[in-house]
Amino acid sequence: MTDLENLKQLTAWDAVPELTEDELEECLAGVALEDLNGFAPINEEWTPTYDLNAAAAQAWLIKAARAAATVDEPTAGVVTSKVFDNCRTMAQLFLRKRNLWVAVR
Repeated sequence: MTDLENLKQLTAWDAVPELTEDELEECLAGVALEDLNGFAPINEEWTPTYDLNAAAAQAWLIKAARAAATVDEPTAGVVTSKVFDNCRTMAQLFLRKRNLWVAVR
C-alpha cells in the first residue's frame, strides 16, 4: 500500500467533508522526511518517506475548516457542529502521534 493510500484511510478522505488527492499529496509533501539512507527530499536518490501522522493531522484540520465554514449556515444543525468537533479530535489524535526527531550530539 502506498503512503497516499494509507493517508486516504487515515483521513476518511472521501467522507464529508471530502479531500482531494491533490490536497492529500500536498499534505504528504509538507511532511517529507529524510530517508533511511540520509537523503533529503530534494535529493534525486531520495526514497519517499513521510510522517504520516503529521500529514493526517494536517488533512483533518482541512476537513475541520470545511466543516466550520458550514456550521453557521441556516440549514446547519447539531450534526454539522459534531462533524467539526470530530475532525478537530482526529487532528489532535494524529498530532500527538507525529514523529519527533531529536538530535543527539
